Amino acid sequence: MSKIEEDPRGRGGAGAGVGIGIGASTPEHKETVILRSKVVVVGDATVGKTALTAMFFSGGNAYPKNYVMTIGVDFCMKVVNIPDTGDVNTQVELYLFDSAGQSIFNQRDLGTKHWKNVSQVMVVYDVSKRESFTSCAKWLKAVRDLRPNRPIQGVLVANKVDLKESGRAVVDSAEGMAFAKEMDLAFFETSALSGTDVD
Repeated sequence: MSKIEEDPRGRGGAGAGVGIGIGASTPEHKETVILRSKVVVVGDATVGKTALTAMFFSGGNAYPKNYVMTIGVDFCMKVVNIPDTGDVNTQVELYLFDSAGQSIFNQRDLGTKHWKNVSQVMVVYDVSKRESFTSCAKWLKAVRDLRPNRPIQGVLVANKVDLKESGRAVVDSAEGMAFAKEMDLAFFETSALSGTDVD
């Protein structure tokens, strides 16, 4: 049996939001290291945060058929195996907090209780809605203001890239990449609908 221990740094110390566990090893098995990361998913309403989270969690098999507005926050956890980590098996437990985008429900306006001890941020915009792209700066600032002395890292996600084919995209890749670089974020283009690059 392997034992997982919570890293004490996960409660407000230098490693706030990150837990580390080590599984016991036997001669026949590799040691397992488990890292824990709290990720908040933010962005305007209807950009596809919940759809992206659902598709990622299900391995691309559970696209929501109907739009249901998120109230407060939705939560899920997924274990991701990290390849090529030598003599140990490394896994990351991603705790995903899908935050509401509607102004009457979102964390930016109601407080940040679900964002405490965050490790990473995922900022999502809809390539067919410029306002959602413009809003990314304020969403990112709201999360990073929680820990001003040690900037929270993360990703910028351009969602609904399937709309490029019909000419409905109004934010091009170059703009997204430039903003991501300026904000020190990784940049990804996805389509929750088609499952493109969701993993």
